[in-house]
Amino acid sequence: MANFEITDIQKDAIGEIMNVGMGSAATAVSELLDTKVLITTPTIDVVKAGELKREQIEPAICVKIVYTKGITGTNLMLLKQDDVQMIINQLMGQPLELQPDFEFDELNISAVSEVMNQMMGSCSTALSKFLDMNIDISAPEPRVMDLIDFTQEPRDFDLDEEIVTVTFRLTIEDIIDSEFVSVLKVNLAKELSERLMEINAKESAEQAAKDAPPLAAESVAPPPQSAPQAAQGMPPQQGYPQGMPPMGGMPPMGGMPPQMGMPPMGGMPPYGYYPPPGYGGYMQPQINIQNAQLHQFEQFDTGLSGDQKDNLKLLMGVPMQISVEIGTTRKRVKEILEFSQGTIIELERQAGAPVDVVVNGNLIARGDVVVIDDNFAVRITEIIKSKFMDSLGKE
Repeated sequence: MANFEITDIQKDAIGEIMNVGMGSAATAVSELLDTKVLITTPTIDVVKAGELKREQIEPAICVKIVYTKGITGTNLMLLKQDDVQMIINQLMGQPLELQPDFEFDELNISAVSEVMNQMMGSCSTALSKFLDMNIDISAPEPRVMDLIDFTQEPRDFDLDEEIVTVTFRLTIEDIIDSEFVSVLKVNLAKELSERLMEINAKESAEQAAKDAPPLAAESVAPPPQSAPQAAQGMPPQQGYPQGMPPMGGMPPMGGMPPQMGMPPMGGMPPYGYYPPPGYGGYMQPQINIQNAQLHQFEQFDTGLSGDQKDNLKLLMGVPMQISVEIGTTRKRVKEILEFSQGTIIELERQAGAPVDVVVNGNLIARGDVVVIDDNFAVRITEIIKSKFMDSLGKE
């Protein structure tokens, strides 16, 4: 057995990552082959390269992928030759049966490359999103291996080198029910698992911060009252400064409020003194509230004349172009120039979301895609309110 120890948490992380990547790859292959493809949850093992159970997958087709950006390392995909032959037959429209004289010539290897390019391209895109980092891979390099021997050139592993094997069950409807193996270098497997555990730890910390109870609000002492207010329990009157004690803490000269109708000495209230209501003619202001008088606008007749109605009827017969959009995305010119056959363009819309129904560049409705007599159709589920739709309905 291998000396390299991998924890159950690391195994779970690797399995989750590979499950996400191969789930997206299964979707890509399903679309390419136009049939249902399932790739089940993987089984993770750590073994020496010389102890790999070859008899389960020999003779094999080995596809080498090198991660060139985001993560670094080598990944080998080992598929049975019989399984690959059936995939090629489905892709080429050939009878779905094994042929004893089948040869993996240049044309068939090219077909394998196309399938694996679609598969691993979709896988790397899914991993980029799942691990929140940009991941690029080299072009897949398929080669025929009647006997799996890693000592042959190109030499990918030493026989005593420990590797991580990820075994998947592959099911293609009415064609294949088999297994294939993904072989990772240990450093690549550890890098993937550590990246996922970092993301999970960060998300757990953020969730814990959200779930934490809010800090108790500090009690705020009420603003201090002036000496006369504290003594008399009266609110300050308008026009006087608040929170200021009388000068020197003493009442105004004479210790008595001014008499009714007589202003305080000097015509100004003493500093910090607040007379009670009714003294010195200080009264609460009276507010007069009246209903607003709204202007009445004239009514205009917006109906169409007879000639205009006739013209509108003529326009109703004009054909208009209707298109359905499943989604959009934005790419730089550099990225567009790199498009090639097999490139996957990820849209901003999720799978199963309603599509847009567009007329002459105007969004008028949304709906679900259905199939009628082998043709696509759209069942409208929502009409979008817009000036364009209003103008079509005017008479």
